[in-house]
Amino acid sequence: MMRSSSATSFASKRCRAPQETIILKITNLEDGAIDIYKMGAHVHLKKLMLAYCQRRNLDYRTLRFIYNGSFLKPRQTPAQLLMQNDDTIVTLMERGTA
Repeated sequence: MMRSSSATSFASKRCRAPQETIILKITNLEDGAIDIYKMGAHVHLKKLMLAYCQRRNLDYRTLRFIYNGSFLKPRQTPAQLLMQNDDTIVTLMERGTA
């Protein structure tokens, strides 16, 4: 199992007050790789999704992000989903229909 040694941080640009941060893990079901990200609890998950795709050189439109058995929506935040430190998001490649 691969583990990423670097963490990426995201913070909201609108809020100037100190903000709650959370550390999340993203696991790729295809290869078992784990990436670790640090982000603001009130930042949209789209930033995390895009950063993950850029780091892994993947197309954002071809991935599904799953947390607790539900597909994540880009405008959701960790705070809305009551995520805690070290929670894991799973990625899954969307399969095209033939």
